[in-house]
Amino acid sequence: MLVRCFVFIMSIVFAALVAAPAQEPIQPKLTPRVITATRQVTIFMGLERQILQAVQKKDQASLKAMLDEDLAIEIPNADPLAGEDWIASVMAKDYSLKSFTVRQMSTVDEGNFVLVKFDRVQESTLNGKSDGGEFFVVDLWKKSGDSWKLANRFVSKLSSVPSVPKDVKPTGKQ
Repeated sequence: MLVRCFVFIMSIVFAALVAAPAQEPIQPKLTPRVITATRQVTIFMGLERQILQAVQKKDQASLKAMLDEDLAIEIPNADPLAGEDWIASVMAKDYSLKSFTVRQMSTVDEGNFVLVKFDRVQESTLNGKSDGGEFFVVDLWKKSGDSWKLANRFVSKLSSVPSVPKDVKPTGKQ
């Protein structure tokens, strides 16, 4: 019950964020810098990469093992996509995930649940046509025994043309 309530609230918040005009007068400048990842960011960065690598390799067994049985994918202006339907779509032979980058990750720990926010840049094709771009993703991970399972994913496509920042080298200055 608590999970469904949390998911319902997160769906409303996500929909409001996507549909509402920006609340700030300007978008803050993204200043690339070297940041030391927290323990949780390191853990969930690894899990997100494992999911994307399973999609890349068409490893359905590994992918399913990381997902909650009630997984739902939420996308603006679309009905929720059940986890089984999402798996079928990314495992289909007409879909190919060629490359991906996960960046700007942050986490919020709520005990048995962790909310993970990140940007994903990917090169992919669907039916031979480019389907990649830049995406904003919010994932809800649920503790299941000693492991974590992806319980809900909220995805919004920001651009069909990925913006890849230049490599930033530490200057030693603050």
